[in-house]
Amino acid sequence: LEACSSTQTVEIDLHSGANLISLYALPDDRSVGNIMSSLEGIVTGVIGEGVAASPNPVLGWVGSLSEFEETSGYWVKVNAAATLVVEDASPLDPGLVYDLHSGTNLVSFPYEGSVGIADALPDDIEGLVTGIIGEGQATTPNSNSQTGWVGSLSSFQGTKGYWIIVSDATSFSFD
Repeated sequence: LEACSSTQTVEIDLHSGANLISLYALPDDRSVGNIMSSLEGIVTGVIGEGVAASPNPVLGWVGSLSEFEETSGYWVKVNAAATLVVEDASPLDPGLVYDLHSGTNLVSFPYEGSVGIADALPDDIEGLVTGIIGEGQATTPNSNSQTGWVGSLSSFQGTKGYWIIVSDATSFSFD
């Protein structure tokens, strides 16, 4: 039997332009149209890793991106400041497994709050990570640093998306 989980509303403040986001909770209907419904007339596109969609006044959402994935981050482009509101969302499984390919991966962060980079990444994959990029900030491993990381990005946050660069394919779950 599945445990009863309460749903919640996720709200993400967006600035005009491109916003790198992720959702720590998703509704049953993960379609781009449903998730972006609160931004109708404001959102001009959603871009994921290798996929994208844009609203068409006649056809609805068109493109290769049809549904939001638990493990993915997304660029949401809006033409004015707005708040993305996603209702009836169920929290993601904290043990969510991320399968990363060698190179750059656009990922979500599955928790509501924020966690330091070194604390969030399992020790066994830290050696494979060559860099992490968020919107307007980044960090790289540095053994001389007290945290093991150096740069303007110090923690993962539940409403943000991240590019994680790895030297080899690996799978992990955030700590």
